Amino acid sequence: MTPIDIALGSWAAVVAAVSGVAVVRSLRRSVPATLSRPPSTLTTPLLVVRPCAGAEASLALTLGSLGALADDPVHRSLVRLRFAVATHDDPAVAVMGTVCERFVARGLDARLVVTGATAPNQKSDQLARVIALEPAAPTVVNVDSDVDLTTFDWDALLSPLADASVAAVWAPPHEAPGETSADRASEALLGGSLHAFALLAGIDGDGLVGKVVAVRSASLEAIGGFGALGQHLGEDMELARRWRSLGVRVVASAGVAVARASGRSGAAVAARYGRWLTVIRAQRPGLLLSYPALFFATPLLVLAATLAVLTGRAGPTALAAEAIVVLGRVAVAWAAARATGRSSGSLARLTDAVLADALMAWAFVLALRSRTVRWRGRNLRIATSGELYELG
Repeated sequence: MTPIDIALGSWAAVVAAVSGVAVVRSLRRSVPATLSRPPSTLTTPLLVVRPCAGAEASLALTLGSLGALADDPVHRSLVRLRFAVATHDDPAVAVMGTVCERFVARGLDARLVVTGATAPNQKSDQLARVIALEPAAPTVVNVDSDVDLTTFDWDALLSPLADASVAAVWAPPHEAPGETSADRASEALLGGSLHAFALLAGIDGDGLVGKVVAVRSASLEAIGGFGALGQHLGEDMELARRWRSLGVRVVASAGVAVARASGRSGAAVAARYGRWLTVIRAQRPGLLLSYPALFFATPLLVLAATLAVLTGRAGPTALAAEAIVVLGRVAVAWAAARATGRSSGSLARLTDAVLADALMAWAFVLALRSRTVRWRGRNLRIATSGELYELG
């Protein structure tokens, strides 16, 4: 056995161990329901905010969904639904106004709020401004504009807040099928890889993804509110970090959130995940190397092992390492599909693995190349401190 055999075998063992833990822990999650569930513990006012920017393709569908929260008159009476936009001339305003009228006709307290948000992180700024305008509510829920709540499990999101030690609950997001091959790759990454948040929730207890997150208002005030996060692109990670420092918990919901996005190019999708990894680079730099080591390790390890065997520098151990990571990768694809409620055919899972790993590798390269990102039409730079600055 050569040193390269040992190195490749050790790498494969680590990848297999992490993958195995992720798969086993994901089995604790039930398969996502196809019908929305109302919250069983909602007895106090709930502020639901949907920050918007731009006319996304599915905006009318996603903003017009509220699931079981709008079905029961008792729940409707407790909900304050706010659609937030920075300026009157934003292309999303027309859709937001129409959707708002429909909810009002159903008996909901729904309003469109023009926030005038200007901070580099416009989402955080919009949330802060909406909350400042509202009477106090024990719980605030942020729902990103691309999330479809038609089948959303509200009970899974809100029930954990009955535990006073829980500051926030987030729903692991994945994507509905889109139109382009880039959409398919993004769907694969969030629903067929180790980076599927439904799997990550089981192996990274410090994580928080703010696409759909319910926050205890008192806990939010304790860390300065959303207004203190206007200089952070990854406001969700910063929230989690600040709450950990206070000794309170952030937990993942047993349900998932379905996002809808379509018609994207490969460059646009890669740039999106490149922004995510740039946030990791700035706010949790110790995790950055875990991406080639774990999240798209399979193609790297297979390539390295194949070259080592062909050049005579490694033998059967390297081939065994290849087999281990490939089998582990297939298991991860299956587990991620199950946890997000996607179909689990063998060909689809193999496609997931190839597309997701290629996309993650592309995004990783982008994150290494620069700390400058383009987000919502604005050029932003993430400093080594994790703070965000708008470029002229």
